[in-house]
Amino acid sequence: MILLLFLSTYGIAGGRTRSSGVGVRLNYWNQFEQPTRIEASTTGESHIAVNGIGGAFYFFSRLYNDWFFEFSAGGVSNVDVISTDAFSEEAQVDAVVPLLLGLRYDFFSSRWSATVNPYLSAGGGAYLWSSNFVQQTGTAEQQLRIETEFKTGYYLGAGLNLALSSRVALNFDVRRHFSETRFNDNSDGFAFAVGVAYMWGKQREFFRIKDIKWIVQDIYPAYYQFYNSYPLALVTIENRIGQAIEVNVVCDITQFSERPRETGYLRIPGGQTKDIPVTAYWNRSLQQVNNRETAIVDLQIHARTGEEVLKQSSTEIVIHSRNAWNGDVDKLGFFLTPEDQTIRQLSRQVDITPDSTAVATFERAKALFGLLQQHNIRYLPDPNIPFYQDDRVQYAVETLDLGHGDCDDLVVLYASLLESVGIHTAFVDVEDPQQELAHLYLMFNTGLTPQQGAKISANSKRYVVRESIPGRPTIWIPVETTLIGESFEVAWQQGAMAFLRQAVLRHGLAERWVRIVDSH
Repeated sequence: MILLLFLSTYGIAGGRTRSSGVGVRLNYWNQFEQPTRIEASTTGESHIAVNGIGGAFYFFSRLYNDWFFEFSAGGVSNVDVISTDAFSEEAQVDAVVPLLLGLRYDFFSSRWSATVNPYLSAGGGAYLWSSNFVQQTGTAEQQLRIETEFKTGYYLGAGLNLALSSRVALNFDVRRHFSETRFNDNSDGFAFAVGVAYMWGKQREFFRIKDIKWIVQDIYPAYYQFYNSYPLALVTIENRIGQAIEVNVVCDITQFSERPRETGYLRIPGGQTKDIPVTAYWNRSLQQVNNRETAIVDLQIHARTGEEVLKQSSTEIVIHSRNAWNGDVDKLGFFLTPEDQTIRQLSRQVDITPDSTAVATFERAKALFGLLQQHNIRYLPDPNIPFYQDDRVQYAVETLDLGHGDCDDLVVLYASLLESVGIHTAFVDVEDPQQELAHLYLMFNTGLTPQQGAKISANSKRYVVRESIPGRPTIWIPVETTLIGESFEVAWQQGAMAFLRQAVLRHGLAERWVRIVDSH
């Protein structure tokens, strides 16, 4: 019993019965309850009795889950031969040929993968009984008597399959037959059998990929930091057996993965379903994509419980160009490059020594805006982009090299400069229902409290008070970056007026068509 439990718990590949199979069994069914013996005497008399030995062929096929159909055909005979001398002999040969159809229920195939799989069975069919008596006296006299009888009956049984491999198994079977015959009142009884089976067809899965929900199928290279922690997909795994399994999902993206990324083995209790988030490692080649292209995501799902099974799935995703932006303002901050060496060198050219240290941040932001004017940066309106195409956002260095950019590009450039000197920024996203096109401008945090507002303006409508840190309201300055060709005062005034009119007077913030999105 301990051995069986050990084998059941630590099964090998092959413990899960395949869908179909055939086999042969060696049977012992002493239905006449006569002993097997060989006796001989010195007078020449002998008695040979071989009882209950036979064989059978059987076939099985899965009907549903753990239920199998089984057909068996075979025969068992009892032979009793008595010789009194060289010329006198009596032989009694009784045989039964059962042709049976039945059902088999496997206990463990839905619970765990095991080498030993016990089962219960039941069925019925035809029992052909035959009794043959032969007597020979002397050299010529011979008597022969043959009787046959056809009966129906049924059986109840139990047994186990011991897997030797995924296709070959030993079989041990015990049955209690119920069939009446006039030859003997005790013609039914227990039958014991041992055999071997060859199996084919599918093994019943101990886990199933119930669903793969792709969350991200369009990859924007600027967001690579976001993708490092955000799942590309949710893989739903169903444990179809009664004991816990462990599942590890490996994700690899052709040409764009630094290396395959594993979720690690996660435990799924018996009969339960689990969603497994899948992420990927991205390499530098993602930042070198200049034109939209496709890539293949390969998922390998490793599951183990006594054996390990591998399943695979692949899908195609779109890799957009390095400058592509899907219009999601929450992601625009990924285009900021405050740590870029060129940007840091440019921002360090501003040396501010204001009369009051309280307005140092404000003065530094003002000076950086003027620095862009000195580099002759100009606003160039957005081209007409069809709704189904991505917008294009230039990185700060690219805008400096080109000398111009649209509203998105100038916001990214100015925000990168401000962030490089520690000034926090936010985007003001305006999707005015009265306008055909959306608009974007910038605001930065002066660090001044509302009580210090008079240090920069006597008009409180020229700035915005908001809590960037809970419980700590500060003054933020809106700047219309498209007015880069004008003075900072003009850009500030236009930004403040636009915010007052759209966000406050027309209730844009309350109605959510004006949003303030922190850049980081």
